[in-house]
Amino acid sequence: MTQTKSSARLSMRDEWRLWFSVFIPAAAWIAAQQASFLLSPWICATGRRWVLYLVTGVAALAAIAGTLGAWRSWRDLPPDDEAKDPARTRRRFMAAGGLLLGVFFLVAILAFAIPDLIHRPCD
Repeated sequence: MTQTKSSARLSMRDEWRLWFSVFIPAAAWIAAQQASFLLSPWICATGRRWVLYLVTGVAALAAIAGTLGAWRSWRDLPPDDEAKDPARTRRRFMAAGGLLLGVFFLVAILAFAIPDLIHRPCD
């Protein structure tokens, strides 16, 4: 009974890690864009550009965390064999998708930070 509960908890934790790795990088990108748009008038008035760098850094760390979660899930899954298990196939697909999405949104977050480095907020 205890081993069954333990394996069920482990499986649930792996599922949450997969969903986290798929959605967190996109949510970080959206949050970084919205925060920088909303904070631009305040930054223009006060001249505190470091806030934009902080927003970008936090979003990049969140995207990296999602990508690392996907990588860990991919690494922990056993390789495919002749017997096709639908749950394992779905987990591998989600882990691969999380890796791709994590890298894509990390690049998008960093690309979105380029104007913050070059231009002033009041431009």
